[in-house]
Amino acid sequence: MPSHFRWYFVGKAQTYKEELSLDTHLIGKPVAFRYLQSEREKRGMKIVSLVTLVCSATAVLGTRPPKTIPLKWGILAFPRFVGLDAYGPLEILNIVAFNTPNMTLSIIAETMENVPALITNPTSGALSWIKPTYTIDQDPPLDVLLVPGGPGSRIAYNNTKIIDYVKRTYPKLKYIMSTASGAQILAKAGVLDKKRATTQKWAWAELVASGPKVKWVPCARWVVDGNIWTSSG
Repeated sequence: MPSHFRWYFVGKAQTYKEELSLDTHLIGKPVAFRYLQSEREKRGMKIVSLVTLVCSATAVLGTRPPKTIPLKWGILAFPRFVGLDAYGPLEILNIVAFNTPNMTLSIIAETMENVPALITNPTSGALSWIKPTYTIDQDPPLDVLLVPGGPGSRIAYNNTKIIDYVKRTYPKLKYIMSTASGAQILAKAGVLDKKRATTQKWAWAELVASGPKVKWVPCARWVVDGNIWTSSG
């Protein structure tokens, strides 16, 4: 094919030939496709492409209802969680909530006492704390539960109340998520049984041993299996 030929098309190519038909699946008709050589043809096809794109997008937006987003978000807090695992998502969700009516963000912990994050000062103790809005016994309604990681996940792993909370809450959720070693809490609760998942890499051997029934994925930044999202650390 000569180097000055350019491809201009709308839709998804089915085969590679000099003369093609492309089905946009949006306007219901094949779109003619061919090599364009003259500048006039190129300009004309650009206009046609833009018009088709706008019409197609309008048709889609006019016929498909907008996808709803989960409105009730919760983060599980336990002593010595990694602050970034909770504060990072909270910062983004705060921005979304600002323009999203009825969106709620909740911090769930074992008690209503402030929960210390991992970062500590040798003399003064924890430098960062998070204030719960609910206890695990209050069982607030949620669409999404995020479980952070950190050294504290090893303690939470052996906390029957926290594990029972995750176990009974998961069936009510649209999604459940974990960051880094938070996956071992999901594993202990049985949420990850026979599911693909990943976790923190620095302590990989220790963490995957906590979920022998889990299909652990070692080379992944994050893994999605159904409504379960797990991420690395």
